[in-house]
Amino acid sequence: MQSVIALGFLTAAVMILPSVLYPVFAVSEKINVDLIVDTTTLKFTDLNNNQQPDPGEFGVVTGKLYTKGTQDEIGLYRCSFSWGGWANSTEGIPVTPGLQIFDMKGNGTIVVVGDEPPTGAIGKQVVGAIAGGTGELKGVSGTATLTAKPMEGTNWPIEVVLDVERPT
Repeated sequence: MQSVIALGFLTAAVMILPSVLYPVFAVSEKINVDLIVDTTTLKFTDLNNNQQPDPGEFGVVTGKLYTKGTQDEIGLYRCSFSWGGWANSTEGIPVTPGLQIFDMKGNGTIVVVGDEPPTGAIGKQVVGAIAGGTGELKGVSGTATLTAKPMEGTNWPIEVVLDVERPT
């Protein structure tokens, strides 16, 4: 009986201990960047050869990352997504699920899985989950919040806040 009780306490400790210790072993940080998506870089799989994107075809677009409020380029952005694959979030914001790569010059990458803001989400926050990173950003988690601004010619400015948790 005592061994069953001890095993129960050990099991509970193994299940609870990581959630208690995690805040001690993680450092939280916000990385604010400006993203300029170059819409002329849009490439898509043209499955029906009509030379335009159709719902269900996959698209890829790129952009540049800048230190917030400056023209200091700090990285590149790539996003792949399903064209017309949008849906409404629980907040009623139209979203397009995608895979976003924030390639931070010399520091590694941050990979975000979640929502890419479509043009219908101007001024509204769209959030994706940080799935991990590479290089100096290895093991990060957290969220990425993107707020799209109105188009400027063929450029689409987006404010990005990467709310990362770094393991220590």
